[in-house]
Amino acid sequence: MKRAYVVGAGLVGLLCIPVILKMARGEPARMAEVEKIGYHEIKSSILSSGHLLYQEQVLLTPEVIGKVTTILVKEGGKVAAGDIVLHLDDQSYRAEVAQQEAAVRQQRIDIEQQQINLANQEGQHRRKAELHKVKMISDSALDDARYAVELAQNALRNSRSRLDQVEAILKQSKERLAKTTIRAPIAGTITALDIKVGETAVASQVSIAGSSLMTIANTATMIAEVNVDEADIARVMVGQEVAIHTAAYPDAAIKGAVLDIPLSPKQTPAGPGQVGPSLSRNYNIKVTLSDHGAFQLRPGMTCRAEIFTSNSGRSLALPLQAVLSNNEEPAGLNGKRGDKKSQAAVKEESYVFVVKDGKAEKRIVSLGVSDDSMQAVAAGLSAGESVITGPYKLLRQMKVGDRVTVSAPAKPVVADVKGAT
Repeated sequence: MKRAYVVGAGLVGLLCIPVILKMARGEPARMAEVEKIGYHEIKSSILSSGHLLYQEQVLLTPEVIGKVTTILVKEGGKVAAGDIVLHLDDQSYRAEVAQQEAAVRQQRIDIEQQQINLANQEGQHRRKAELHKVKMISDSALDDARYAVELAQNALRNSRSRLDQVEAILKQSKERLAKTTIRAPIAGTITALDIKVGETAVASQVSIAGSSLMTIANTATMIAEVNVDEADIARVMVGQEVAIHTAAYPDAAIKGAVLDIPLSPKQTPAGPGQVGPSLSRNYNIKVTLSDHGAFQLRPGMTCRAEIFTSNSGRSLALPLQAVLSNNEEPAGLNGKRGDKKSQAAVKEESYVFVVKDGKAEKRIVSLGVSDDSMQAVAAGLSAGESVITGPYKLLRQMKVGDRVTVSAPAKPVVADVKGAT
């Protein structure tokens, strides 16, 4: 019996040896990615998409119908404001003007006849009035003479009114004749020529053949029009810095600034299978381009815009992936999962893990603005401290006091930290 007890005690001792050795050695150090924080300029931004266009651009359309007889410009050519660019066939309009001029002359002759008739009737009325005084004609004869004068006056007023009417028609005919000569309303470049000699220009509000003549644009007024979602529009202000990236120059950022913010949104059209218009709203923001002269840009090019809404200036910064929150901690650290009372009782805090003497140390931090990769730190850290940035799985399971081995030499976020305070 005593021998069995000794054997059992020996087996228990053998099983406890690994545990004792592990406790003596402690937990193994964890391999972590570490970066030294430094000073960095962080710009918060909003991403949007849009296209390029000319701010000064005019689409010439005919105001009268006519066959194109002469085109005086070529696509890509320069024009000044007021230059004649195109002629339409004007024979029918000239004939109309000649007809209306003849009508005006005829009406003036009618007025002269009415004036003569009125003078004659007034003379007869005066003579009959004298005869009536000496009782040589009756009262009815004098009334007839007065009535004839009034008729002549009405006829003269009617003729003058018809003269005003035919002169107005003549003015309209001359305006239609003038519209057969198309002039450039602005100075610029012919960016599109949509009609040829012999084709018929048609005055129309819809896009049909002949309704568009040419497009004139001031190529120095290239701007970008980008769509900003209603959730972000409150952060956009006139004058904010913008970086434009086009598909033709994906690696080059074209500098710009917010030029105009519309008061009304543009409603997104309904998508395939959607009943009724979309509920989303976008605002078409216009952006000036300050340094686009070095690029061969074309209107209609799609672009991506980064609108910088705030700037932290020179401030401490660290990678976004290093920042954790107590809301992200696994269930059981701050209460049971789904326990709303426990979660509400815990104040939301952001923190990072700093490597100090080979161990992880938790630091509560106050955060500032952020961009796509960096986060400004207002308090809780100092320049040059080594912050654990990953791997993410390691950060999620990291505890205060865990031993840490750096997987690569710690590198600063910004190499030059001169002037850091």
